[in-house]
Amino acid sequence: MAMVGLDDPRWAQLSHAYGAADDIPQWLVAIRYPSGTDHAEHGEGEPWHELWSSLCHQGDVYSASFAAVPHIVDVIIQHPDRATWEFFALPVCIEIERRRAGIEVPEEMEPEYSQALQHMGRCAARLASAQQDQTMSVSLLAAIALAHGNLGIARMLIEIPPSEADEAVELFMSR
Repeated sequence: MAMVGLDDPRWAQLSHAYGAADDIPQWLVAIRYPSGTDHAEHGEGEPWHELWSSLCHQGDVYSASFAAVPHIVDVIIQHPDRATWEFFALPVCIEIERRRAGIEVPEEMEPEYSQALQHMGRCAARLASAQQDQTMSVSLLAAIALAHGNLGIARMLIEIPPSEADEAVELFMSR
């Protein structure tokens, strides 16, 4: 089965933290075309807030999470100049939580989901060669680690806030 398109009625059959995922395409469109989307017409909140809270809510992931990742990564591929840390961190967090919970990606969403994570890692490697702020650097490095199969490193990068990295290293080294 092909990727769930943004206008595909199957979104209503997928779930997220708040029920049916038929609202997810509007938020994916909003991140794809940020200047051309009036967020007020879609309800309260910004697109990234809505995507995070719906797709990776308090460590839980959902069928819509796996359908959304290829769309998020496609924006990175098509418009790398628009890529912010969220484009990398959300898919990384979805994959971390999926593995932590032992959830299999639904068969109909493979191989698009796994391929998207690999594409994201390659895009992150290209972007990492340029100067980045701390949050973007962490997200890019986590995406690269994940694409290389280093889940523990990706998880460490994502879960230790940059402001606490030095303290975490000191704590680890003092053992």
